[in-house]
Amino acid sequence: MIINFFKKKSKFTLSSNKVDTFLRGVGSVKIKDDKIFVKLEPFTKAVLTRNGKNYILAETQNEEKLITGKPQIGDIYTLGETEKLIVKIEQIEVSPNLYIKNSDFNEAIPQGKKTTLTVGMILLILLFLSVFFGIRQKKLNDFENLSKETLGDAVYEYDEAISLFEIDISRSRELFRSSKDKAQRLKDAGYKSDDLEALLDSIKGKEGEILGEVKVESKEFLDLSLQINDFKGSQIASTGDEMFIFDKENQNVIKVNIKTKNAKKVADREDLKNSINIASYEDRLFSLNNEGILEIKDNSQKVLDKDWDSALFYLYAGNIYLVDKSQNKIYRYSGQTSGFGAKTDWLAPGIEADFSKVKDISIDGNIWLLSETGKVSRFANGNPIAVSMSGLAVQMNNPDAIYTNEGLKNVYILDQKERRIVVFDKNGKFKIQYVNENIEGASDLVISEELKRIILIKNQKLYMIEFE
Repeated sequence: MIINFFKKKSKFTLSSNKVDTFLRGVGSVKIKDDKIFVKLEPFTKAVLTRNGKNYILAETQNEEKLITGKPQIGDIYTLGETEKLIVKIEQIEVSPNLYIKNSDFNEAIPQGKKTTLTVGMILLILLFLSVFFGIRQKKLNDFENLSKETLGDAVYEYDEAISLFEIDISRSRELFRSSKDKAQRLKDAGYKSDDLEALLDSIKGKEGEILGEVKVESKEFLDLSLQINDFKGSQIASTGDEMFIFDKENQNVIKVNIKTKNAKKVADREDLKNSINIASYEDRLFSLNNEGILEIKDNSQKVLDKDWDSALFYLYAGNIYLVDKSQNKIYRYSGQTSGFGAKTDWLAPGIEADFSKVKDISIDGNIWLLSETGKVSRFANGNPIAVSMSGLAVQMNNPDAIYTNEGLKNVYILDQKERRIVVFDKNGKFKIQYVNENIEGASDLVISEELKRIILIKNQKLYMIEFE
């Protein structure tokens, strides 16, 4: 038997002050093929400590950045400032590789040499096992120590969140969510501790109160495919008990009563003439297409000729309000006995605004605009009114729809990506958010505070969420 030894190899390894070498919102450090890869999240700084000296590697602004380099044993990478990810470069010595080749065992080998060879093999195997279990135990110890440190941070943040709730609700929610994330990461990583389970139970018990988050049930309100096969609802228009459900793809509209569920088809492709969106006023239905605005009735008729590029519209008090996204204007067309009057510039003189990213509109006397950036704008008598939208733990990014009217106390925003409906009062203060898995995929909503119902459209079905 022949034992061949190859050249000894070594590799770098990383130790971190966190469970792994990643910290959400800060960045990560990885090694591959003896190269270091440092990924920085936006608004983060990376510092390298080498031979006792500090070097600033990079500072990001509003974009991520990837830094690569050649590591050295003892290097320390520090990412972030308030909450830090600290990663140290270490080296693990790997025992020599070998392979065993069978030779002719019938060949005459003296007994003494055979015994020496056997003992050598046993010692070599024991060496392998001791190295393997030593490395494994070190990793387990490191994991235990880092987990205890992270758990201590999570407990501290939880206690701070509870103590600040009556003083600074925004900071309280920020700390609470950070504590929840840390605790959940520890559980997902397999860390077992009675203290961790106690913290998770405490978080679960306080989650609704601190985050203003209520998990609600949803149930099917109406299957619209029973009215029209392959119906795919995309928008709801409503100013009262009657809801108009628009299927943009197939050019159909179904009218549904929110109280009785009575439903009937009221418009099809011939009536809508390639409409883009719809609006309603009481029991009247209107649509916008590439030629102008139509009123949909027995014989659809054009009420406004198109003189805009890209626009949204809404009816309030019998008037048409049109947001011209390309011109950054809001126009008002006053309702008259027969048709609508000429357009007037609704914004006050000297008011400038950017409507290019506006994706939905609602009116309660004031005009509310929802942007794809998550910004909510409010205008009264042609002037902007500041809306802080304060108190929300996770900010909105590309929400879907906004709904209010003069009879509602609150403003409701659909954020289907986060599976939630966010509720603000009309001064912009966060009140509560309703969370349900079935919200994902919904495209529009209407609310009745009288009936305490939220109605969502999701493809061919209407769903209902009841709230207190």
